Amino acid sequence: MNRVSSVALRAAVAAIVLWFGAGRMQAQAPATPPAAQGQKPETAPTAQKPAEGEAEEDENPFAPQPAPALPPGMTGSDANDPRFKLTPGLYDAGEASMGIKHLQLLKKPEAFQLGSSDPDDPKVQKVFGQLGVGNASKMSKPMQLVIAQLAFSNSDLAFQGTHLFQGNFYGVNIFDISHPANSTLLTSLVCPGGQGDVSVYKNLLFMSVEMPNGRLDCGTQGFPPEPPPPAGAEKEKKRHIPAAQKDRFRGVRIFDIADIKNPKQVAAVQTCRGSHTHTLVTDPNDKNNVYIYVSGTSFVRQPEELAGCSGEEPDKDPNTALFRIDVIKVPVAAPQDAPQLRRPITRPGPRSPEGAAGLRIKSAVAGGCGR
Repeated sequence: MNRVSSVALRAAVAAIVLWFGAGRMQAQAPATPPAAQGQKPETAPTAQKPAEGEAEEDENPFAPQPAPALPPGMTGSDANDPRFKLTPGLYDAGEASMGIKHLQLLKKPEAFQLGSSDPDDPKVQKVFGQLGVGNASKMSKPMQLVIAQLAFSNSDLAFQGTHLFQGNFYGVNIFDISHPANSTLLTSLVCPGGQGDVSVYKNLLFMSVEMPNGRLDCGTQGFPPEPPPPAGAEKEKKRHIPAAQKDRFRGVRIFDIADIKNPKQVAAVQTCRGSHTHTLVTDPNDKNNVYIYVSGTSFVRQPEELAGCSGEEPDKDPNTALFRIDVIKVPVAAPQDAPQLRRPITRPGPRSPEGAAGLRIKSAVAGGCGR
């Protein structure tokens, strides 16, 4: 049996977008010493709150925010750091390293790029529609471009033997790394749906899918844009959830990679919140199955799209999809029969007399969020 290892390089894309796309942001400064007696302490500016009745989803989440003060003892940036004067660049950025050597740079295939650096390019708004992004009018044009490019971001890496699997929000790229300084692309699996975290076990490849542009057939067309909300609806402080689509997929895809150059999707296990991350688990007492623990962090789907999904609070519905980890049991010899879910439900527990909240974990054999 091939030794399988997975490197969880969780893509902090949201943080990167906030840092590089939100305009000039302030550097962190050391903690401000306490104000002298009788002197009013300085207060950091606060983000502007939305006007009364303005929908939360219309706020600009990328507006620059003041950097918090560093904890006592930390001094912030150091101009003597060898990274201080590094030049920026997408493919030719300056480098400073210690104990590691840069061997090769492989650019993403063209299919995994937006193909435009113009924020007014129709491709930008097309991707926005596929992602189900709501009112983007409060985002700057450059920021809209960054968000559109996010749909083609690299995410996780997984390794098996001499193969490297590069997860991407738009699918998976598989490389031959038998010669690390001369690695080559073997095949690209175009399959949009966001996140793209990957794990490999024997001849099976697992991929997380979370965004609403994912389709059961791995199609790139997404779904038709939705009509504008009726008058007055935009003022409701309620998160917009895209209309139910029978062909939408959010969950974990399973591919057979016995033919490494021709992966085939053999199962697509739907979950109520999609899969932001997943963890592959084996049982030494169960050689016939592998288990995928799924964490979904996005919005809960409507039951019209996936039966059994509920976004109610636990006190109203003990089977809510909130605070839940789905576990997928995958028969190694018959992965197409994978949709057998056990759903440990993690939810807030009763408060102690001191007011501290605990956690209660419940395991339930699933009947709702099936294939």
